[in-house]
Amino acid sequence: RIIFMTENFTKVFENLKRQTYRKKINKIWNMIREGKFNELDNKEQKLAMIVMNHPEYQENYENEDLLNGREYISDNEFNPFLHISLHEMAEDQVISEAPLEAALLCEHIEKKGYSRHEGLHVIMTILINMIFASFANNKPFDEQRYKTLLAKCKKVDPSEIQNVIQREFTSN
Repeated sequence: RIIFMTENFTKVFENLKRQTYRKKINKIWNMIREGKFNELDNKEQKLAMIVMNHPEYQENYENEDLLNGREYISDNEFNPFLHISLHEMAEDQVISEAPLEAALLCEHIEKKGYSRHEGLHVIMTILINMIFASFANNKPFDEQRYKTLLAKCKKVDPSEIQNVIQREFTSN
């Protein structure tokens, strides 16, 4: 029997993915609160560090509506779970040096006196703009453009990076 990907099936699947990720964060958050950080495996500890670096999102880690997969809708806030997920992606890129340009940009930002956290947020900003451009243009993620933009941002002072990103995405 063949199962066809209907719009309803896609929505249910997306909801389950959101729910699974959010419940993972909730589990990690509860372990942190209970002082059981050391009982987490290495991957969970890495995610726990990201969660702990974002105390402003703590109320969301226990919000039952959000944990059940409800879409995050807010007029004035970025989705905290998406933020954590993007943070995790940026951290993975820097640690693995894949792409190398991400690690070099983060290192450049840190050498200029900014925190690693701030460096990761710059990478996240580039990453989210790249993902949005892919969806908006109905094209695959342009890895070469991403690497080029990371390298371009490394050539300027961190205070100018936001302008570089804005020019890149308002001109196209």
